[in-house]
Formats: sequence, structure tokens, C-alpha cells
Amino acid sequence: MTLQLGINAGFGDPIQQEFPLLASLGFRFVRQDLFARGDDAPVEALVAEFANQTVSPLFLLAGGKIERPDGSERIEPHELAARARRVVDAANACGLTSYAVEVGNEPDIAHEGYSQHPDDFAEAVRQSHESLRGAGFDGSVISGGVANLDHRGMTYVRRMLASGKMPDDAIVGFHRYPPTAGDHNATHGFNSRDDEWQALKDITTDRRLACTEFGYHTAPEIVLGFFRHRRSDQEVAQDVLFDIRFFDQRGVEFAAVYQLNDGPDPNNFEDRFGIRRVDGTLKPVATAIQSAFGPTPPPGA
Repeated sequence: MTLQLGINAGFGDPIQQEFPLLASLGFRFVRQDLFARGDDAPVEALVAEFANQTVSPLFLLAGGKIERPDGSERIEPHELAARARRVVDAANACGLTSYAVEVGNEPDIAHEGYSQHPDDFAEAVRQSHESLRGAGFDGSVISGGVANLDHRGMTYVRRMLASGKMPDDAIVGFHRYPPTAGDHNATHGFNSRDDEWQALKDITTDRRLACTEFGYHTAPEIVLGFFRHRRSDQEVAQDVLFDIRFFDQRGVEFAAVYQLNDGPDPNNFEDRFGIRRVDGTLKPVATAIQSAFGPTPPPGA
């Protein structure tokens, strides 16, 4: 498999204690939101956790809606660029050499200063890219993934690229979740997953691609106003494995499962994407990933 398989975890909290488990499951990187608590976050400590580890980081410069904590204003392009420089300085200080950086998150549903202005988001990527390269970083720079491969997301990517501001070597990020009650074959208005994928490729042409969030939850979903559908753990395992192979076969460079842990509410979909239950036990999706993509044990082990 040429795809780098990762997982969303940490969300601004220390994550080093999970690295042995994640590596054993076959994950090669962790998508960590360094600035989940704003510019006062313990960025340097969170970066240093990854030095000399078996998993590498994908550092997110701004998660959520790319806005201030009170939602009043967007985080400006020059501020994201300053954060990018801070990440490089922190990595240099601890000797971390292998990492990637993602600029923003789901810009098509972020603060209206970005959701309504794809060209401004492209400028944010450009400024952060310039800051990173100017500081000597030569690794992967990813534009924050649009929220889904639906009409809104596709249109946003098209307009972002049409601005002409995206650096040639910047990787285009996207997220991919199924429609309500859908399995891995369900699409966002297309005849097939292949047609959905071709629509993205028609827009991005030869651009490199990264899926920085994908997954399936097990919370109930309302269908036709009354029917409550709930995916089984086994269905989620099958769907996630399909997506991993789908992305790998189509040359996606990074794909990050959403997410490591379940939350407390079994009826809240955001709390049921985890590969690990609240009680600490692994779900079938985790063991399926390990079986398919985990490290190969030595002969006789």
C-alpha cells in the first residue's frame, strides 16, 4: 500500500501515550490540531511528542471553523502563516524532521470569511506555504479538506483552484463521509463512487490529493422522517476498509480515519465515529484495520 494511513486523534491534547497502539494497528500518522486552544496552546510540547516516534504527525494549523473562539472573526491568512512558522521552529527545536502541515479545516462550512470566499482561503494556503518553505520546511503542505465530496465541496475546490493562488506543490485536501444511512457505495448525487471520484479529478486534474477525514458512525439516523437506521460495528469495519483501498488505488497520498475515541452519547453521531469505545476496548473496525494493514509479524512470531 502506497497510501499513508492515519487517524484523527489528540484534538489539542497530549497523544504520545497512544503512539504504540496506533503503530500496532497500522497507522503511520496522526492528524493533530495544534491550535485547538488558539495561539496560547502548548504547541511546542505537542510537536515535541512526535520526535523519535514510530508515527509521524499531520499538524493542523486551525481546526473547527477557522475562527476566533467567540466566532466573531476568521483567523486571517497572515495569522495562519505565523502559526506555520511557529510549527517549523518547534520542530527544529526538538529535532522532528518528518511531518506534514494542513492549513485550515473544512473551509466550505467554516467562518463566512472563508466559506463565502474560496479565493481568500487559497490566499491563506499560499501565505502559509510561503512561510513554511521560507523557514526551510520541504514536506507536504495540504489545503484544509472541504467537508465532503458533495456539490458544495466540489464547487468550493473548483473556485479555490480557479483563484490561481494555490501553490503548484500544495496538496488538495478533502473529507469524505457518506450520505445519511449510506454505506460505502452511497454517493452525493452521483451514479457511483467512481463517478464521484471522477468529478473530483476533473476539477483537480493532476493535483496531489489527501483525505484528511473519513469514517462511518454507529449512532441512529433518521430516514424518511421516522425510520431510525443504525450501522453495525461490522458494517463500519467493512465500509472503512473499502474506503482505504479505494483511496489507495486512486493515488491518494494521505487518508486519516475519523477518529480514535468514541464520546459518551450513543445517540450523538459525533460521539460514534471512534475505533475505540469509551470503556477502552477496541471496536471491530480497529482490528480489521490491523489485520489488513498492520505491521507484518516476523516469521515464527
